[in-house]
Amino acid sequence: MRAVLFDFGGTIDTDGVHWSEKFWEYYERYHIPVPKERFERAFVQSEKDLSNDPALERATFLGTLRKQFSCQFTLLKLQAAGGLLEEVTGACYQDVSQTISGAKNVLEELRPFYTMGVVSNFYGNLEIVCAEFGLDRYFRVMIDSAAVGVRKPGKAIFQIALDRLGVKSSDAFLVGDSYDRDILPAKSLGCRTIWLKGKSWTSAPSGEAADHTVLKFADIKAVLLDR
Repeated sequence: MRAVLFDFGGTIDTDGVHWSEKFWEYYERYHIPVPKERFERAFVQSEKDLSNDPALERATFLGTLRKQFSCQFTLLKLQAAGGLLEEVTGACYQDVSQTISGAKNVLEELRPFYTMGVVSNFYGNLEIVCAEFGLDRYFRVMIDSAAVGVRKPGKAIFQIALDRLGVKSSDAFLVGDSYDRDILPAKSLGCRTIWLKGKSWTSAPSGEAADHTVLKFADIKAVLLDR
């Protein structure tokens, strides 16, 4: 195997926690009075709204988080009194920064052995975000759905990454937290797949398409460095 493709959101930044669940952690931590079902509807709508926001193409991860919380608060008709919006945004950003720091340690160990890339449904600012966290040094390609015009679970976005890396699908691993958006399409292309099975907002699928299943991002080392 010559290459590893990684998902970003829910994989590198949260260690397997789906972003709906990640945001919900802060609603619970700060005792924001919203039923979870109502929050989840707002989360889905906010993702649709933000995907059409051209300003995000130039946003940092911190700026993206702020817009995400702000959009959710607006949809939920919440008052961001007393600096609540900035407080939850800052706490979430610090948490994600620590998680990414741990992921970078793993990527550093993999770098001598694999060519690596990241493939994400994002907002046009994936390269900015990777540079913000110093991840760009590890990835030869950074494929952002908004930049290339195709999204997961379409296979085309993974094929773009493989083509730019100059590797065949049979020579590549795919690491991702979404079984439907990462594992299934990559497997159908012929990639080996590592499913980061973390905290999801939907019931877990059977997982037959995953060649390997791990519960923590660091666990991928046991698969990729098993020599």
